[in-house]
Amino acid sequence: MKKEIGIMKDIFCRQIKWNLHSNRLLLFVLFIFPAYNFALNNNNQCDRFHVGTFIYESKVGKIIIIRKEKEEIDYREYPNHYIRQSVKWISSCTAEIKTLEMNDPILSPESINRSLNATSYLHILETYPDGYLYKTTNRKGESDSYGKVQLYKGSL
Repeated sequence: MKKEIGIMKDIFCRQIKWNLHSNRLLLFVLFIFPAYNFALNNNNQCDRFHVGTFIYESKVGKIIIIRKEKEEIDYREYPNHYIRQSVKWISSCTAEIKTLEMNDPILSPESINRSLNATSYLHILETYPDGYLYKTTNRKGESDSYGKVQLYKGSL
């Protein structure tokens, strides 16, 4: 009888342990899968901002961005004052930006010379139906700026 009770106790303990492990697995799947799915969907939504016309507010006024697959031009006053940059997407939400040309009278010649051929990184942090939240960093990973860019619906 003691042997049977010991066996039943052993079976009962194994069943409880198995149930606990099953519940942990279920909880793991319930918490991790939605987070993974959100990250995956959010990253895929960055792709829609690789090409298009956008606008944002800066210290010097509104800036219009015309972004093509490998190039972007940022206009302060369309079409005369601009910054032309190359764009290389290194992930769905991160681009390497290199300044190629600048034509804006509010920038000093020293500032223009320092900026030409400089590389920075655009990080899309969050996407929205009408735009995205971003930050830019320099080569050292230091943050340069933050902001929100919206789809541009006006005419040029």
